[in-house]
Amino acid sequence: MAKLLFVLLALIPLLCSSFSPDSPSDRRILVLLDDFALKSSHSIFLNSLQSRGFDLDFKLADDPKIALQRYGQYLYDGLILFCPTIERFGGSIDAAAVLDFVDSGHDLIVAADSNASDLIREIATECGVDFDEDLSAMVVDHSGYAVSSTEGDHTLIASDDLIKSDVILGSKKN
Repeated sequence: MAKLLFVLLALIPLLCSSFSPDSPSDRRILVLLDDFALKSSHSIFLNSLQSRGFDLDFKLADDPKIALQRYGQYLYDGLILFCPTIERFGGSIDAAAVLDFVDSGHDLIVAADSNASDLIREIATECGVDFDEDLSAMVVDHSGYAVSSTEGDHTLIASDDLIKSDVILGSKKN
């Protein structure tokens, strides 16, 4: 009995560290790309995931061999869609497969803009995100907005760690 107690006490730190948010156990991520050039343009984000121990599998979104599951088991723990213009996925992946993946508790990151394809819009809408066709539309957050001198303007985003990029911040300088 003392041996069993000793073994259990010795395993507690191992079990605690295996469920740590700093050391996630779900590490396999499929990254679907429109073009492999996105690997270099998004390298800071992708390298930060890899440096935290995530195993990224890069595939073109229209690759005929891609699949999220095999023999009823998911091959990945997360999915990143960096393919906003894709009209149809390759392989056995479609909108329903992506939504089943999310509904089964897996993670999804979608990068898109107002020019997103109907396929990406469908996936986003089913996940509760809608892309407005109006280019002058803006995101409003009434609970987490930055305090500004313009009372009632809940569109101001305040951050001090943004990358100086015209693509992200726009080319207009104040």
